[in-house]
Amino acid sequence: MKKRIAALWMTALMVGSLTACGGQSGETQQDAEPQPQEAQEEAQQDSEDEGKEEPGVEETGLEACTLTFLAWYPQEKFQPILDAFAEEYPEIRIEFQYAAPVADYLEKMQVLTSTGEIPDLFYIAAENKTEMIENGYCADISGTEAVSRLVDTNKNTYEADGKYYGFAPTTWVGGYFYNKDLFTELNIEVPATWDEFLQVCKTLQDNGTRPIIERGEWFWDSFLGPFMNDYLVSDPDYHQEVMNGTKTFADGWGPYIQKWYDDLIVPGYVGEDLVSVSSQEFFSEFATGNAGLLAGHAGHLKEVQMLEPEFEIGFFPMPGTSGETKVAYGAVDCAMAVSSGTEHVKEAEAFLNFIARDDIVQLYQDMNGYVIGMDGIESDVDPVLADIAKQYSEGKISVYIPQGNWGTYGTGLQQQLIASSQQLLLGDIDCDTFMEEMQSKLEELKDE
Repeated sequence: MKKRIAALWMTALMVGSLTACGGQSGETQQDAEPQPQEAQEEAQQDSEDEGKEEPGVEETGLEACTLTFLAWYPQEKFQPILDAFAEEYPEIRIEFQYAAPVADYLEKMQVLTSTGEIPDLFYIAAENKTEMIENGYCADISGTEAVSRLVDTNKNTYEADGKYYGFAPTTWVGGYFYNKDLFTELNIEVPATWDEFLQVCKTLQDNGTRPIIERGEWFWDSFLGPFMNDYLVSDPDYHQEVMNGTKTFADGWGPYIQKWYDDLIVPGYVGEDLVSVSSQEFFSEFATGNAGLLAGHAGHLKEVQMLEPEFEIGFFPMPGTSGETKVAYGAVDCAMAVSSGTEHVKEAEAFLNFIARDDIVQLYQDMNGYVIGMDGIESDVDPVLADIAKQYSEGKISVYIPQGNWGTYGTGLQQQLIASSQQLLLGDIDCDTFMEEMQSKLEELKDE
């Protein structure tokens, strides 16, 4: 653009020079002849346009740069946010990378931290937040507008020593999605207790339908219903007690892992083939009607809906034995963090503050379908999840996943949980060994 303006002004100077030469030949010297009107207007417009770009950088105090970003969500989902940011901050380019959660993402971050190639922006999750924060990989973002707008639960999830290290604008709440049409056809009532839940599984299996579909790394989720609502409500500090050695995994988890094994694995409601179920199979098995229940959350609901199932989807939380749900399967979502080693702190924080805007955080929620955890923002969740989202927003239920309580040992214990649960499903170990392996892994991690 600058070259174009320079060329136009060079034309004007050339016209003026020719006139002056003519004056030297005996004519009265005149001022340089004005540019043709079209060229003059074009030069003026280009000058104004360029003036619009430069003040933008000066006003914000931001520099033109490229921010590297390792995301928890794939680019096609994040693209509306990236497009909106590029329009308002054209001087800041986002170099987008993606690693699939959970295991692949954690492994990728471990590689990047070990090689010193941490991106400017990245996600931290329940499994690795303590490790990332305590090792100094995350910058303190307490002073950002983004953090100031979070509700306390979302803010405090990524807090350490009075400082905040992650921006998590949403919370996911999950349980079981079910095939409403199939339930109607088989006269199945939505279960409120564990025993009713087992009867649902039996009815589905007796009619040739897989009762429950879960992912190969997460099929252990189903033991959480009784554990959360029968045990954890009376001992909310259980995991902290396990971490400090006053209790063991067997003390709290033991009876519920055994119950899960006896009630779901032994009768075949949770089959051995789940060990190898991929994410895509997880969604399609339910969407095509081959499974009556899908254990998951709002993000999974969106994936299933994209496959256009030919039935209506319902939802119920994971039940305990009493029929009263006080704790639901769920957690504050993973959080965006800024690298402590970035050379572009202001620009990275600008990206977080941009997402925290009322209009943009709605795009963020559109991406994952979760409940927004920001002051003054209503969550436009899918109607399937409206009731449980309302209960969470009103503080009537809390949410829980175990790995959010394991501190610096989160990644290692999560990997052990996956391995031991798969061994248990395949019959390679029993429930007591499951507990022993979890406890041994914790002691191993403490000794490292």
